[in-house]
Amino acid sequence: MTNITLFWGDSNGEKRLVGLESKGHSGFSAEGEDVVCAAVSSLIQALIIGLRDVACLADEDIVCKIDNSVPLIRVKWKNERAPEIKLLTQTMALSLKEIASVYSDYVCIWEVYS
Repeated sequence: MTNITLFWGDSNGEKRLVGLESKGHSGFSAEGEDVVCAAVSSLIQALIIGLRDVACLADEDIVCKIDNSVPLIRVKWKNERAPEIKLLTQTMALSLKEIASVYSDYVCIWEVYS
């Protein structure tokens, strides 16, 4: 199962997404043929590209860790940058939640609020 944790922070009284972690293989199909894992990975990779290349966040504003042995992708960004990237991060979070709702036996979403 792929476990996705969405991390929410407070920005001027409003909850904003400030990071996420995706861990594990969904098990929907064999590794390399798993469309569920591919969908999750594609969304997170698109987020990373969007943060760096579209929103132009500097390297010091983003922490990104990828460990293929687990598999694990962890991405966090500074809370003060959350308002300006809300459209990007909310779209990605809603897309991941949609995948989890359709493939609930293979993807689980956890949400952590601070």
